Order: sequence, then C-alpha cells, then structure tokens
Amino acid sequence: MVENDGEFDNLPLLEYWVVAFLKSRGERKCSYRQFLAEGYYEAFDKVMAFAEKTHYHILWFKEKRNCGIEFRKKFLSDLEFVCTFCNKEFNNIEPIKCNFKTNDGIVCKSEFCSTRCNEEHSYFIHVRKEQ
Repeated sequence: MVENDGEFDNLPLLEYWVVAFLKSRGERKCSYRQFLAEGYYEAFDKVMAFAEKTHYHILWFKEKRNCGIEFRKKFLSDLEFVCTFCNKEFNNIEPIKCNFKTNDGIVCKSEFCSTRCNEEHSYFIHVRKEQ
C-alpha cells in the first residue's frame, strides 16, 4: 500500500473536480468542465471565481471520482485555459485549437483565445519556420 503524504499532514489531496453550469438561466443545455483543487474550499473558490467572471449559472460541483462512471472516462475541457500565444487566461469561450499536422504526422496541440492568436502562431511557428 502506498502511503500518501497528505494523510499525515491532514491536508487535502490535489484532485480533479467537475462543475456543471448553464451559460444562461433560460438555456437547457448543461455544460461541464473539470479543474484541479485541493479540497472543497479551494474548489468552491475556483467555481465562484469562474461564476463571477463568466456570469454562468452554476448547478453543482463535486469530486470527479464521485461523479459516476460516465464522468470518470469522459474527456472534459478545463475550467480555465491559457492561450499558447499571448499567455492570457480565459474561460468564457472554448479554446481554438491549432491542429497543424507536420509531414511526420505530428499534430500541434496549441490552444488559443482568439483567431488572431491562432493566425500569429501559425505564421511564426509553422509557416515562417519552414521557410
């Protein structure tokens, strides 16, 4: 059995949490995101900060391991993203993915906050680099 350092210090473990929210109160489509937090109070702070920034209606949040099999195996987007090009944090939109494929079949996994950042990245990293 592997012993956890957090058990000795009575500190909560860093684990994934899931938050369910509606983008507007009249909307019926529930969206889900995941994030890392150490315990309930840090998770609560992150969810409330997210709600204040985006004005989304939070339905619930809980530890991913307690959400059932459907969430444990499901890929969920992160609660907050960092733009690869400008390094700004954003969470009010879904990230724009680069998905540039090299001749070797390697796919660029960069994510951006805007199409402008995506275009700048594509030019500086993929187009200009190959010239």
